[in-house]
Amino acid sequence: MYDYVLQYGFDKETQDYIQSIKNTLKSNNVIDRERNWLPHITIDLYDCKNRNEFIEKLDKIVQNISSFRIEFRNLNNFDNETLYIEPYNKENLMNLKSIFDKDLKSYRLERRLKRIYKPHVTLCTNNDLSIAYKLANKEFSSFNGTIKYIWCYNQDMELLKEYVLNNT
Repeated sequence: MYDYVLQYGFDKETQDYIQSIKNTLKSNNVIDRERNWLPHITIDLYDCKNRNEFIEKLDKIVQNISSFRIEFRNLNNFDNETLYIEPYNKENLMNLKSIFDKDLKSYRLERRLKRIYKPHVTLCTNNDLSIAYKLANKEFSSFNGTIKYIWCYNQDMELLKEYVLNNT
């Protein structure tokens, strides 16, 4: 398990668009094993028993981050089990990930240290994506979205802190 998950959250327009695709899948009875998160891009999972210590470190990192635009051009999948929207211009996400990794290294989960970071917006996790892929493909078209928040949740999906990023 983990103590905290950090996520990038979207502005309302981006969130609504992504959620509409997820709702189409749900209304067509596509089974989804994903937890019921708001649309997001996961940064990473962390362990730290001292919540104040972790949040203080996070406060220092996030104070220097502004909101930013991101382009989404296509759908993709991991191992034919997770259907996701793939960001096209990942430079900001990758640069920020390296800052989080450096400053929060001692809290990262051991099993994730060697994992290659592949930022994505999960639409559903399912053993058979064939129907999900067809439905999502009908709804999806390239779009630009805005990363507006950084969210820190605990493993029970309780929002511990929401950072509203400054406008660029």
